[in-house]
Amino acid sequence: MTDSIKQLFDKLSHLNIDYKLFEHEAFYTVDESSKLKSDLDLKGAHTKNLFLRDKKRKIFLLSCMDNADVDLKILKNIIPAQGNLSFGNPELLNDKLGVKPGSVSPYALINNHEKDVNFYIDKNILNENLCNFHPLINTKTIQLETSDFIKFIQEIHSLHVIDFDSYELINL
Repeated sequence: MTDSIKQLFDKLSHLNIDYKLFEHEAFYTVDESSKLKSDLDLKGAHTKNLFLRDKKRKIFLLSCMDNADVDLKILKNIIPAQGNLSFGNPELLNDKLGVKPGSVSPYALINNHEKDVNFYIDKNILNENLCNFHPLINTKTIQLETSDFIKFIQEIHSLHVIDFDSYELINL
């Protein structure tokens, strides 16, 4: 277990957050992870995470439902992006969140010591009782109550809520 993963589990424990840990084969795409839902009968919000940057190198992490349609051309006008949005490269991802492609999740914000990654979460995730994210590695999934997930994120970082159906920002 890496130091970052240990730090993540220690923080969850410190906050008295209960979770279920699922171990599985490595998943790199939403399509691959759909097997997880059926094989493990995993309940709750299933997510995808997008690591983005704008032309001024402002960084964004978006967590949305795995079936959400995300239009980057519309999104750039909703969040404080300057110019077009594009996917951050693996080096930037490692530098800002300390993870590799395929392991992107909001838990990686624990590694963003500069707090310069802007985090946006899909309001539809908040409508679910449970949510599922990788714990900095794509061979595991943590499932916990969504309210505890928000409690954890608010402890380590700031977050913004976006409605990916209407492309509106929502107050939490």
